[in-house]
Amino acid sequence: MNPIFLRFFAAFVFLPTLFSAAVAAPPCDDPNPLRFSMAPSVKMNQLLAEYQPLIDQLEQSLGRKVVVVQPASYNTVIAEMLSGNVDLASMGPASYSIAKSRDPSITAFATWTLKGGTFIKAGSNTYNSLLVTLKVRGIHTIADLKGKSVVLSDPASTSGAVIPRAEFGESIGQPLETYFAKVGYSGSHDRSLEMLKKGYVDAAFVASQRVDDALNKGLLSANEITILWRSRPILHDPFVYRGNLCPALQEKIRQTFLNGGGDIQKLLTAFHAERFVEVNDDDYKYIRQVLSQQR
Repeated sequence: MNPIFLRFFAAFVFLPTLFSAAVAAPPCDDPNPLRFSMAPSVKMNQLLAEYQPLIDQLEQSLGRKVVVVQPASYNTVIAEMLSGNVDLASMGPASYSIAKSRDPSITAFATWTLKGGTFIKAGSNTYNSLLVTLKVRGIHTIADLKGKSVVLSDPASTSGAVIPRAEFGESIGQPLETYFAKVGYSGSHDRSLEMLKKGYVDAAFVASQRVDDALNKGLLSANEITILWRSRPILHDPFVYRGNLCPALQEKIRQTFLNGGGDIQKLLTAFHAERFVEVNDDDYKYIRQVLSQQR
């Protein structure tokens, strides 16, 4: 066979292989600055103070600027992550599960264990949704709450709305709106506790670690509250990144958390946490099941 033809034939056969490889491997994203956001579980000034050590450590570890995209709601974080306007985020389990269902490449990689408190077990990487009331209300049982008012935090909050609607709703055998005279949203867990404290509502669904925070800060005392209901354990909020970030950048981000050095220790102190631990999508399977039943 003619040598020139052989060279042409080999190039022709190899060309589709090159084309397929190019199609299968799109360029990854290496953003600079890196954009970070977080679920607004408490007031923004408190969140920014808590997360500043993380921002400092990420900038040092990644060698680039990290900017904070301040969210208006839990759904804002989801939308910003899906649109590519946020690269890295701390999301509630439900928010992450919603985002993951719309973009399977979004990846959960770390959460934390807590030092423990009144309602949190030391070393645990889980928390609970609590239904809290004040003893001065004279409410001693769930039955006493029928026909009264309750506040949730945000529609996409795991412990502040999703789990209460699923698990508490199942326990009373009806939707919250038909059991309570009034069901509202505060926007965050600390606002829910503030509304409870000021007498605007009879009870509030809040995360157990946020109740511990309020006790630690003296905003509430253990002897003035009553816990009427507690959910099953919920895995702590995951840190997640966009799936199309370059693998080397993803690994540097993971190691910044999991190595636990530098300013990360300051973040852990702000969270009343012990250490960061690895998580993956399977760890949040239960939340996905709950969400699928609510659609």
